[in-house]
Amino acid sequence: MSTIVKIIFLTAALSIAALADAGETSGQLRVSVNIVASCRFSVDTATLSFGDVDQSAGSAEAHTDLGVRCSSQQPYAIGFDYGQHAQGGQRRMSNGNGGVAYQLYADASHRQPLGPHGSDGEVRGLGNGDEQTIPVYGKLDLDRNTPTGMYSDVVRMTVTW
Repeated sequence: MSTIVKIIFLTAALSIAALADAGETSGQLRVSVNIVASCRFSVDTATLSFGDVDQSAGSAEAHTDLGVRCSSQQPYAIGFDYGQHAQGGQRRMSNGNGGVAYQLYADASHRQPLGPHGSDGEVRGLGNGDEQTIPVYGKLDLDRNTPTGMYSDVVRMTVTW
C-alpha cells in the first residue's frame, strides 16, 4: 500500500474512533409563566382643593380626577374611607380646633356619595389595560360662624380586584 493510502486509511480510522468517543444526550427545558391581574393608581397622592372660600359662602364645590390602570377585563372596586377627622360617617376637615363637614361624590350632581369597600359608595369598573379616569366631586356646607383658617383631611383610597 502506498503511503498516501495508508495515511488516508489511518486518518479515516481515527475520525471514526473520534466519532465513536463523542456522546450526545437530550433533556427538556420547561418554560412557564403565571399571568396575574393587577390594578394601581396613577399617582400615590391626589389632591381635591376647594381653594379659598368666603366665610359667608354657605357652600363650595370642587372636582378632581383620579387615574387607575387595571388589567384588561379585570373587574375592580375603589373604596374611599371617611378620612382622618370623620365623625361617624361624616367626613370632616380639621384645623386642629374646629372642623368643616364635606362629602365626596362620584357625580357632579352629588347623588352618588363615595364610600368605603363593601358599601354602595364603591366605584366599580372593568379594567381595559389603559388608564381610566375616575372623577371625584367634593361639596362642603359652611356655617357662617366657621372660624377662618386652613382646614384639611386625608382620605384613604383602596382599589381591590
